[in-house]
Amino acid sequence: MARSDQKVTHFIDMNLRLITFLFLILATLSHSKLTSLQQIDVKTFEKMREVERYQIKIAEKHFLKGTFKVALAEYEKFLTLYEKSPGAPYAQLMWSHTMMRLKKPKTALRDGFQSVIDYWPDSHEATIAAYCMGDAYRTMGEVKDAQKSFRFLITEYPDHEIAIRARQDLLHYSRLHQDMEERLSILKELTFKVKRTDVSKSACIKACHELAEIHCFAQELDEGKKALATTYAGPKLFDQVYSLSVKTVNHLLKDPKTKSAALKLGDQLISTMRVETTVRPELASQFLYQVAALHTTLGRPSETFKVYEEIGEKFGMNDGLRGKMADWYISREKLDQAYRIYGQYENKVSGLSNIASLQLKEGKTEEAIETYRQIIEIDGENSGTYLWTIAGCYEKLSDWKKAIACYRQVDRFPANYFAIAKCHRRLGEQKEAIVLYNQCKVVEKSAPEATIQIGYTYEEAKDKEKAIRTFQLTCKRYPKSGQASRAHSHLQNKYNINVTLGGTEEE
Repeated sequence: MARSDQKVTHFIDMNLRLITFLFLILATLSHSKLTSLQQIDVKTFEKMREVERYQIKIAEKHFLKGTFKVALAEYEKFLTLYEKSPGAPYAQLMWSHTMMRLKKPKTALRDGFQSVIDYWPDSHEATIAAYCMGDAYRTMGEVKDAQKSFRFLITEYPDHEIAIRARQDLLHYSRLHQDMEERLSILKELTFKVKRTDVSKSACIKACHELAEIHCFAQELDEGKKALATTYAGPKLFDQVYSLSVKTVNHLLKDPKTKSAALKLGDQLISTMRVETTVRPELASQFLYQVAALHTTLGRPSETFKVYEEIGEKFGMNDGLRGKMADWYISREKLDQAYRIYGQYENKVSGLSNIASLQLKEGKTEEAIETYRQIIEIDGENSGTYLWTIAGCYEKLSDWKKAIACYRQVDRFPANYFAIAKCHRRLGEQKEAIVLYNQCKVVEKSAPEATIQIGYTYEEAKDKEKAIRTFQLTCKRYPKSGQASRAHSHLQNKYNINVTLGGTEEE
């Protein structure tokens, strides 16, 4: 009998543990539906008795269901029955949230959130309530009171995680209202004073960048560097300072009054970058390219090219450098020199492609065609790409037959058939175009476009009846397509015919 009693006791104990475990799982799942400002603190939940947890869950159930009046009564019941419970501050906090849902923000503020702070000032919930007060005022459109609440939270609970959120809200308002004094105050606090944790780190890094930019734009470069130094060190700090300094130069150049300051800062940067080439020789070529870019920014093109030549002498020529030199010549309208540079490319295909592109920009279409043919001899594997471009060149020259011949050599169905059909239409060969469009219809995605193009082709052939029928067919077969909309509009505007999109197709 003793053994039997022990088994029964063990069975009951195991079931109670299972029920408790399932209850906690359900609590966790339920919490996932609450916002971060509404979830109960884990430590608080652990300290509560089972009966208290049960009452909170009942109230929470109604809160999540949206039956807020019932939820309110259940939270009040908790506060009446378990006034001394560790969960009392949370119940009062949720009572306040419930009042907000019932659209009674003033009651929530006066009798809810404020009560949490007054009766349980050292609790976790008091900190949340302080933030919620600011959030409530914001909801009511009372920005000044919201800011006041956020400042109170930061003063009373400066190291709490939610104080980061309050600072970000105040920062938003300072930008919105162009309050530079408060903006700088908050940014300095986030940059220099706030302890960087997993929660605060991202906000602090963003703040240091924003603060550094403000200082640099005000020509306070040392202060900007101090801000960045809270996050970066060594080469990374140098790179961040350089990047921001270049941004500052561009900013200062926009205003004629600060142009001289921009030039001065630019020269300082150039000197610094040249020193850095000796400090980090493995990145010397990169720094010299940055020097060249700075000269361009400062409006000194001749100095830019001198730096390119310096790079070539120190590190040897390569196609990347040649490309920059060619771009420089093009910007100075020295196209012959650009052609010469492209002709020196180690990668002949790349060099010839640049030559052909430049020829097209100059309107030398026939010369570009010959250049692309040279490329095909070198890079036959990609001949289709170049033949497509050659075909486009022939279209510019209105040499439709040669364009057709090139498109026929390209394996790019159905795009090449569409292109060939277009050329036949230019030649007045509508029948040939329609045959090609009908072949394109075998590809499902191309069928709507092919069908509407057949309609336009019939129009060009002066076959009004077939054109109308084809436009109507486009609307019936492909009612959800853009082509159906175009066909519908065309029928209305040109033929005064109204067609319902979709429906049963009639042959």
